[in-house]
Amino acid sequence: MVGEMMVKMTKLIAGALVVCATIVLVAWAIIRHVNHNQDVAWCYDHGYANYATKDGFCVGAGGKLIKVRG
Repeated sequence: MVGEMMVKMTKLIAGALVVCATIVLVAWAIIRHVNHNQDVAWCYDHGYANYATKDGFCVGAGGKLIKVRG
């Protein structure tokens, strides 16, 4: 009886951890996406229309890197 309850609790805790980890990863991905979109908008607003890199730089004329908001 006690062994069955422990198995159920272990499965419940494992399931809860998987759900929490999934929520954290999805939130992290959304935040990164939004931040990148903001960086792209900053680049366009400041005349660097090529693109923004994932590490926070705009690519200007001739491949020159310009730090976003910085």
